[in-house]
Amino acid sequence: MIFGKKKYKPGSINRKKPVSLRRRLLFLVVIFWIVPVMSIFFFMTLYYRKSIMDKSETLMEEGLKNFTSFHAQKINEAIAISKKTSYELVIEKAWKKYKAGDFSDAQFYKEVIDNLKSQYYNDNRFIISVFYLSENPCRLYYTSRKPVDYINTYEEYVKTEANKITSLDTSDAHVKIINGKIYIIRNLYTTTRYNKFATLVVELNTDRLFEGTAVNKNYEFEMGFFIDDTNSMVLYDTDVKDDNRTSIIHKVKDKYSRQSNRTMDRVENGIYTAFLYQQKFDDYHLGAVLIADKTVIYSELKALSQVMVFIFLIVIPVFVYMLYFITRHITVPIGRMIKASQEMEQGKIGMQIEGEPMPNAEFSYLSDAFNQMSGEVKYLFDYAYNEKLARKEAKIIALQSQINPHFLNNTLEMMNWQARMAGDVAVSKMIEALGTLLDYSMDRSNKKMIKLAEELRCADAFFYIMSMRFGQRLRVEKEVDEELLQLQVPQLILQPILENAVVHGIEAVNSGTIKLKVYKENGNVILQVINTGRTMTEEDVKRIKNILEVKADGTINEKGKHISLGIRNVNERIKLIYGEEYGLTILPCDGGDTVSAITIPFEVPLDLEKGKLLSNIRNNPSHN
Repeated sequence: MIFGKKKYKPGSINRKKPVSLRRRLLFLVVIFWIVPVMSIFFFMTLYYRKSIMDKSETLMEEGLKNFTSFHAQKINEAIAISKKTSYELVIEKAWKKYKAGDFSDAQFYKEVIDNLKSQYYNDNRFIISVFYLSENPCRLYYTSRKPVDYINTYEEYVKTEANKITSLDTSDAHVKIINGKIYIIRNLYTTTRYNKFATLVVELNTDRLFEGTAVNKNYEFEMGFFIDDTNSMVLYDTDVKDDNRTSIIHKVKDKYSRQSNRTMDRVENGIYTAFLYQQKFDDYHLGAVLIADKTVIYSELKALSQVMVFIFLIVIPVFVYMLYFITRHITVPIGRMIKASQEMEQGKIGMQIEGEPMPNAEFSYLSDAFNQMSGEVKYLFDYAYNEKLARKEAKIIALQSQINPHFLNNTLEMMNWQARMAGDVAVSKMIEALGTLLDYSMDRSNKKMIKLAEELRCADAFFYIMSMRFGQRLRVEKEVDEELLQLQVPQLILQPILENAVVHGIEAVNSGTIKLKVYKENGNVILQVINTGRTMTEEDVKRIKNILEVKADGTINEKGKHISLGIRNVNERIKLIYGEEYGLTILPCDGGDTVSAITIPFEVPLDLEKGKLLSNIRNNPSHN
């Protein structure tokens, strides 16, 4: 028959679900179009971007090193000139004559000023030169290329620092940046006994110092340097004045260390990039700084970005059209056919694909073939339905009949034993209980569904017989919702579960309790049997699951074989009648007990006889 073949239920074959054609097409588009194009796009962007940045940064680093060497050379020349004052001995001899009384104040002043003029005033590399004797630092001898009141600047900013160096016992040249100006301060000692007698202070001309610096001609850089500490800084270009500049200078200062030599450090914030090159010299430690605006130094990246955007704008429309073509000519027709197949699978036998024509010849052919096949299926289904329904009912009856003989032998054996050991009253009651069970199981009225009250009466008869067998060793408890007694249930579904509880629970330990509970939960009715006894192992759980799923491997022992068949039949009957979502479960619970639970719906549709069995035919072709 048609519905007995698994090809009409795609999901019934246990195999890996294939990937949809739509996903495969999108995958191919991504792999053979998007990935290569975007790979080239990002490679060009990242490679050339990095190349431009590396080139710009290398130029800045080399320029900073040249800047450092250039200015260090000029500072060293100025230091050498300041030391020349000591080597020429002009001021030293004048001072000795002045101390000996051979020179008056005016003569000594003239000698000092003449020497300062010859050394510093006539050299435009210097702005001011100041000389004072160690024993009288307030009496200044100075020359200046600036107006006379420029000496006030010395008094305000430089004098304190100069006096600190005067107090030191050293003839080393001290290079200081004070208020943005560069000063060389050194003590003068006699050449014979090396006695300190004066201090010389000279200010360098920063205009001449930066003269010849060409590194900033083609780039908008801000350059400067620290000497010995970061309290003050000499800047070459001070056009940039904002909070970001202040922030990055602070970061540069954090990197500065007098212990570093010939090291290059880089810091940055959102707008600026800064480089710090540090180098030690004989008389000082110099930290040269270069601060650059990223938008200026990386201006070539803008042109690259424009090219990439242009390429991107070309690629996107092509990609969009490809997606449109695939959607319009492939995915949409496939979706219409899949939807039609799903509706047919859900019960709309004979449905047709209608509406807008298919966009191409291939899918037009497939659509016509589907409509023709659907019509034939409806005809064959209508023809085969009554025969299928009759076969299902016959199978349910056959499954019920399999249970009866197994219980009869055990019961008769117990009756024989009771007749020998007890009086007639007990035998009579057992025969009465056995008669109830036999009459119920034989079902002379040929009913498939009975009231729950009748099923419970059969269970009471079974409990009586078992109580005669075990005596006080068996305790029975019942909790039944009386509102459910009129509910229609399949016949003989409790007795195999109770027998399973006795054989695998009570017999295993020779005593115990069986609790029968019937209640409603979430729109379903639960018939629950809880028994004490041997705790189920993981192996037991797996074995019972295989039995209920008709996967028994033939290793069941002879004692439990008919019981396993009974619970399997109960589970299969419930699923045949109500559907796959209902059935029997047997699982361990807390305390070592075993719980057997039958779940059936509380409300059964009027078309159960037809609709549910029809669904089972479609969803369970293996039962046909």
